[in-house]
Amino acid sequence: MLKPANLRKIASNIESESIKHYLNDLGVLSIRERELQGIERLVRHFIDEQVPLKFFYIGYSMPKISKEFDLLAFDQMHRVVNIELKSQADYDEEKVRKQLINNKYYLSQVAKEIKLFTYNSD
Repeated sequence: MLKPANLRKIASNIESESIKHYLNDLGVLSIRERELQGIERLVRHFIDEQVPLKFFYIGYSMPKISKEFDLLAFDQMHRVVNIELKSQADYDEEKVRKQLINNKYYLSQVAKEIKLFTYNSD
């Protein structure tokens, strides 16, 4: 079962071998190196410790449709934050737009309010 991750913990331990164990304990069985680097770079933008980065699901898949989301955070008010990680400076904006539209459609089945973002680490 997938458990939420602390993105700050991942970012501060990215070079450590223990990060693989941490992610494995959370149920994150496969994550690419570039996704870890994307998380590290994303966290750098949130210097203020008051910004909550403790409850993100990494690689969350919706049952029955096999749709995977890079980073998802849910709250008790049925709000969702979705962050898609990209690592190419010239990533096609139309593909990004279509992905976010699809994500909004899927997430609207379980959430009242949805915030969608794409973070390009390059």
